Amino acid sequence: MELNLDFLTEQEIADLLDELGIAARAAGEDSVLLEMDSGFAAAKHCFCNDERPCDSGPDTFCIDMNTGEMVDALEKVVRKIHGGRTLMIPVGKWRSAFDAVAFSMAGDEPWQEFDASATIKLNTRDPLLFETGDEHTLIELVKSIMNDGELAEQGVFLIPVGSPLLLHIQPSGPVKFWFGNSTFADEVRETYSN
Repeated sequence: MELNLDFLTEQEIADLLDELGIAARAAGEDSVLLEMDSGFAAAKHCFCNDERPCDSGPDTFCIDMNTGEMVDALEKVVRKIHGGRTLMIPVGKWRSAFDAVAFSMAGDEPWQEFDASATIKLNTRDPLLFETGDEHTLIELVKSIMNDGELAEQGVFLIPVGSPLLLHIQPSGPVKFWFGNSTFADEVRETYSN
């Protein structure tokens, strides 16, 4: 099975980010954090716990989960939101994220082939587009980042193309959601409220 993953340029997604009210801000030397402007965010959710607080404020719906529960819930969320095209954007440079998942993704042959060809992009933050057939790899990558990542810069953002959502996945948590539509927020919430 061949992956349809493709790196885009930041310019190629600029209109999408503007449309969703997503702004970037520097966080340290090599990291950039994305956030949906409060004027666009109809709802905010968070998976967190005492060790991994989300610090998102009183208007955020927080669910207390350990890391294992977060990983299980994220798998359901990704299945719900990946309608065929999902962007993944690293917090730091791709090299850090790829290093975090190297061991756990070693047995995934399509990923290994992609990883070998992606070396020219490892020092960038170029968005990575997952297409329809890439859902399995997207889920495995998210799980690997959650389980094997250790640094904030190894986190990623997910934006499902065509849905008003920004998702910030940090190794071990917390996991933050910004929804541009409360109906969509309720639909996604069903996946982790059961």
